[in-house]
Amino acid sequence: MTVEQRREAVLALLRKEEPATQLARRFGVSEQTLCRWRDEFLAGGEAALAGGKNGTDARARENQELRAQLEERDLVIGELTVANRLLKKFTGESR
Repeated sequence: MTVEQRREAVLALLRKEEPATQLARRFGVSEQTLCRWRDEFLAGGEAALAGGKNGTDARARENQELRAQLEERDLVIGELTVANRLLKKFTGESR
């Protein structure tokens, strides 16, 4: 389902247009899935109201931390590759 279809299903559930079982059947999902979408929808709205950009800032900070970790690992891999080549060269091992 598209995001728009999910949103419409959740809004219909919140407006209590029909019982959850009927809405789930109409949208072709389980009632449990529909309720999970509702909960995620409400949690996202609550997070937005709580701080506006706090969720975005936290994701950006996490993204930056992960990029730094990845860069550090790339450096370590590079150093190990050089060390491995030197060991092979001095032990007479060929590729």
